Amino acid sequence: MSNTTLLFPVVMAAAEILGAALFARSANPLQRLILACFGLGFALSIVLLDMLPDATTHYASGWMLVAAGVISAAVLMYAAGERGSSLGRSGAILGLGLHNLCEGMVLAAAGSMASPLILADAVAHKLPEGMVVFSLSNALGNAQRWALSVMLSLLIPLGTQLVMPESLQKPVLAFASGMLFVVLLKSLLILAQGENSPTRQLSRRGISAAVASGAMLAGLTCLVI
Repeated sequence: MSNTTLLFPVVMAAAEILGAALFARSANPLQRLILACFGLGFALSIVLLDMLPDATTHYASGWMLVAAGVISAAVLMYAAGERGSSLGRSGAILGLGLHNLCEGMVLAAAGSMASPLILADAVAHKLPEGMVVFSLSNALGNAQRWALSVMLSLLIPLGTQLVMPESLQKPVLAFASGMLFVVLLKSLLILAQGENSPTRQLSRRGISAAVASGAMLAGLTCLVI
């Protein structure tokens, strides 16, 4: 692998860690809520505009696996009862990890394609995902959250060194996309309907604006990468 090709996954991993750092450094609960809504809007858009097309293009059965992922996530969260939120967040983190691993494989297959514009876009693409990972892992201790964020970001360069059988790539990505969509949507609804002080301070319009901003950024970055 050339130095130019290796630059991409390293920059993307660093950007994801930086996103986690930006979220962690924010001591204001209201600011954290805005960043979490922005990141979740971004991640939902990535599922719809990036992961789903990759999983279903030229693979009609992919939609059945997406539906299976949606149903599985809903059933697991319902069966878990009070633990459903925690279980769902763990599933979302696993889904984002799989997304990073697949991104690394795609980068390795694409070869050298670095340019200042695409590198800047890669940074914008991964910053919100780092925020989402740190936000979703709020049940862990601070050191564990950092370890998880770093580990997930390193899956991008690791993915450049792995080769998943082509016959498994689309099925796995399709199922993960369905599960991830449900979990991210549920996490967003929990934030929007929360009764804690930050949520009361931020109006529904403010939450919608933060989510829409994240979704728009995701759409723009998907156009370039």
